[in-house]
Amino acid sequence: MTASDLQQAVTGYWTARAPKFDGVASHIAQSALWREVLEAAFATEQPLDVVDLGTGTGACALVAAALGHRVRAYDGAEGMLAVARAAGEAQGFAVDFIAETLQDAEIAPGSADIVTLRNVLWTLEEPMAALLKAHAILRPGGRIVISDGLWSVAPQYRSTYPAAVAARLPLHDGLSEDRARQMLDAAGFGPAISWQHLFPASPYPGDVPMFVLSAVRA
Repeated sequence: MTASDLQQAVTGYWTARAPKFDGVASHIAQSALWREVLEAAFATEQPLDVVDLGTGTGACALVAAALGHRVRAYDGAEGMLAVARAAGEAQGFAVDFIAETLQDAEIAPGSADIVTLRNVLWTLEEPMAALLKAHAILRPGGRIVISDGLWSVAPQYRSTYPAAVAARLPLHDGLSEDRARQMLDAAGFGPAISWQHLFPASPYPGDVPMFVLSAVRA
């Protein structure tokens, strides 16, 4: 399987899931909590430039827009973007949803104050490259906000790929907060702050251990 084949398999998987995805999604079922957590992690009271990488159906992008930020959101799965655009229009938010994969998106260096990646790192063949890209996109002092979890703890509830695709993804089983902190450090970010304590319990079925971390670009 070539890198191009892998990307097509991943985007095709999410496009196929898109029509029913938000029906069981945590960011819909617990939308008020997610807004509270992300607002705290953004740590600002002024409108900023936000880039949401791997936006899916727009979970982070729509919260950021609701908080008054200027938002660009990228995803390679057209089906997911269609759902995100419809949600943005229904809520009256002017989010710029862009059909480009995280790897291929041409985003100007130093053009964002906040970069978000929610449940994205586990889907990537090169997750460190995504964090390095986020670092480059951010202005000095800008903030990354990432969220993910140990999805293998509750396999009956998780999203998963065909075996040939999963074998190419180093974080397919998910990742721990400790590993995420190590990755942020290696990508050139300062000490990470955790925010998942603002949830009374894991927002995912099966009590999946999850994290929300923010860190500042040095």
